[in-house]
Amino acid sequence: MATEKIQKKKNWWYYTKYCLIALASLIGVVCLIVASYVIYVVCQYYRIEDNLSLEVLNNTTTTIKLNKELSFSTMNIGFGAYSPDFTFFMDTGYDENGNITQGSDSRAKNKDTVIYNTENIIDDIQVLNLDFIAFQEVDVSSDRSHHVDQKQMIIDSFTDYGNVFTYNFHSAYLMYPVFNPHGKSNSGLLTLSKYNIETSTRKSYIVDESFPNKFFDLDRCFVVNYIPVENNKQLVLINSHMSAYDEGGVIRNKQLNQLYSFMLSEYEKGNYVVCGGDFNHDLLTNNQLYEEFSKENIPFQDMIKQKKPDWLSYMFDDDKKSIFDNEFDIYAASNCPSLRDTDVEYIKDYTYVSTVDGFIVSKNVEFVSVENLMMSDENSSMFAFSDHQASTLKFILK
Repeated sequence: MATEKIQKKKNWWYYTKYCLIALASLIGVVCLIVASYVIYVVCQYYRIEDNLSLEVLNNTTTTIKLNKELSFSTMNIGFGAYSPDFTFFMDTGYDENGNITQGSDSRAKNKDTVIYNTENIIDDIQVLNLDFIAFQEVDVSSDRSHHVDQKQMIIDSFTDYGNVFTYNFHSAYLMYPVFNPHGKSNSGLLTLSKYNIETSTRKSYIVDESFPNKFFDLDRCFVVNYIPVENNKQLVLINSHMSAYDEGGVIRNKQLNQLYSFMLSEYEKGNYVVCGGDFNHDLLTNNQLYEEFSKENIPFQDMIKQKKPDWLSYMFDDDKKSIFDNEFDIYAASNCPSLRDTDVEYIKDYTYVSTVDGFIVSKNVEFVSVENLMMSDENSSMFAFSDHQASTLKFILK
C-alpha cells in the first residue's frame, strides 16, 4: 500500500513537472514573439526630415492674375473607409446621457467600399471646378484601405492639375485591434493646382514623442506651395493636417504656434498666405467672424444629441481670441458641418458634428465666400463617403 502511494506521488510529480516545463516554454515563446514584434516596430520607426523639398508632377506654367476669383477646397478623405456606418477603434465620445462610446472598426469593410467612396469623392470635387485642392488621408498602399492606390486614382482624374504628394503616416504593421489589426499604413497629403507651383516643401509638425505613442501616431506635417502671382509676389498655399489624439490639446497648441510663426514670416515678406486643411479644432465657436456661435450656442446644435467629445478643442478661447488674430482671419463654413464623430455611426440628428476643416487667410487676401459641400447618396444625406465633407474657399488677390 505504501509502495502504491509513493508511486502515485512520483507519477503526479512527473506529470506536473512536464506540464510546468510546457507552460514555461509556451510563455517563453509568447515573450519572444512580443519582444520580436517590439523590436520590429522600433526598427521600422523613423521621422521624415523637416524642410523636405517635394517634387511637383504634371506642373503647369500658368501664373495667377490679380483681381481674379480663385477657389480652394480642402477635404480629408478618411482613406476611403468612412461610409456612414463605419466607426473607428481609436475614437471615443459620449452618448446623450454622458456614457462613454467607442468605435470598433480598424479597416475599410472591403476593397469595393474604398473604391466606391474614393470615386464618389472625386466626382463631387470635380463638379466644383476648383483652382486648388488639398486632400488629407490619401492612402497609397495600406492594409486599412485594402491597398487601393487613392493617390493615383485622384491624379488620374485631375489631369489638368499639377500635383504634390508627401507622406504623413508610414507605420509598421500595427497588430491592434488583435482580431482585426490596423496593419501597415502608407498615407499622406495630396495637393492639386491649376497654377504653376514654383517650389513645394514639407514642414514637419511637432508630434508626441512619448513611448509608445510615437510609434503609432502620424508623422504630422504641413505642405507649403509657392505659386507665382503676376505682381511678382507669391501665393503661399498650405495643406495642413494637425494631430487628433492629443489629450488636452498640448501637441496641437505647439503645432498651431509652428504654423503661425511660419505663416507670419511669409506674410511679412508681402506674400499672400492661405492655409487649408483639417485642423482638428472647432473653427466656428467663439470665432469673431461668426458672432452667433459660442460655447453656449454651439454650431449645429439642432443636429446633435451626443455630448461634445474630449478630443475636440476650440480654435478660439472664451475671449474670442486666437493666435492668428492680428494678421489672419479664420474662415469656416456654417451651412453644414465638415466632420462627424466616428465613435458611433453617422445617425442624422444624433451623431456629434462640427466644422474642423477650413482656412487661415492673411489680411491681404480678399475673402469672397466659404461653403461646405453636403456629400450624399441614396443611403445618407451627409457624410456618405467620408467622416469629413469638402470645404471650399473663394478669394481674390489684389
